[in-house]
Amino acid sequence: MDTTRPAPVLVDDLIPIILESEDHWWPRDFQRLALVSPAWVSPVRKRLYAHPSLRSYRACQLLARTFTENPGLLSFVRSLELRPTADEHRTLDEREMQSLRRILGLKGLRSVTLGGDLAIAAQRFLGVMVDTRAVTELHIDGCMISKGRSTSLAPVVPSLEWDDAIAFRFPNLRSLTLSNVLLTIIPSMMDRPSGLTHLTLNNVDLDVGFLPDICQGSWETLRDLRVVGGNAVELDDGIRSMLEMCENIETLHCEARDLSSHPSIFDDQPPPCPSLRRLCLSGFDANPQTLQAIIQACPQLEDLAVLGRVVRISPEQWASFVTSGALPSLRRLVAPSGTNQPPFTFWSSSEFEKLYDACHAKDVELDSLTSKGSPRPLMF
Repeated sequence: MDTTRPAPVLVDDLIPIILESEDHWWPRDFQRLALVSPAWVSPVRKRLYAHPSLRSYRACQLLARTFTENPGLLSFVRSLELRPTADEHRTLDEREMQSLRRILGLKGLRSVTLGGDLAIAAQRFLGVMVDTRAVTELHIDGCMISKGRSTSLAPVVPSLEWDDAIAFRFPNLRSLTLSNVLLTIIPSMMDRPSGLTHLTLNNVDLDVGFLPDICQGSWETLRDLRVVGGNAVELDDGIRSMLEMCENIETLHCEARDLSSHPSIFDDQPPPCPSLRRLCLSGFDANPQTLQAIIQACPQLEDLAVLGRVVRISPEQWASFVTSGALPSLRRLVAPSGTNQPPFTFWSSSEFEKLYDACHAKDVELDSLTSKGSPRPLMF
């Protein structure tokens, strides 16, 4: 009797499921999987070329050549991340510029990130893009330039000039993220057809312009505003204006860095935020009056986070704030692990327990350190 069994065979229909079950494939993994059998080639290519991330001009040249030789791969590309950086003493040659034009001319891109040299006067490269109507997410990141060339005699400044020409090229943009750039906003001369819902400014310095003009045409659609770092003092007025003009904002995240005593926008004539559901203030000088201002300005708040080493709110004051029921929709509170008396002093276990009990009684989830140096949050 023959007891040998046939070798197990993998059903081809399972290949896409296997690839989709893991989000942390490396390019070398895809290369190995493509060699398993011909059935793996197309699904692997679809994943491998869906989100190209290039950090050198040579990589740009190789990808452009690949697309020229295999035009069938173009249909797989959905997002693009370009961060090439050249030596500061060298100019780009024609082949390198040609490869950039080839890649920026791809059609059907939904998400685009420009960094490295492309973050220097980034509007130049946005103007080279062809199918900009398909783009819904755009990120300009000058991090590599602002850090990598700080020793140059003539420092190169990553920057972006936002005007009508750029805005009209991206009519379907929903998410705009600007990081480590000098921003110039040119006032709009006409109504812009835009539906921006998410705006993030990370370490952005506003050189010229009025902040709300960057989302002109999207004042009713903007839902999420995040401002981290940068010159918070100069951006304060812009954020206030954004909250006044964009009445439907539901999430506001403001994070100050290297400002030990700067108050938040809620400490001086806070604008009304009737639609705000989630608020995070980090790095600001917060006190009990800040909480009262938040109560008045944000009556529908569901998620509140006040963090940093300059928060002057005691655990007893936090507990009183929660038990007052002044924010009836509040469901989550993220508090610091201590109070700046000064100096900053960590709360004791008993103080944590009192705040925990106050939150539990109001069905509010509390996230905070349980004690000095302990990473375990209070959860229920």
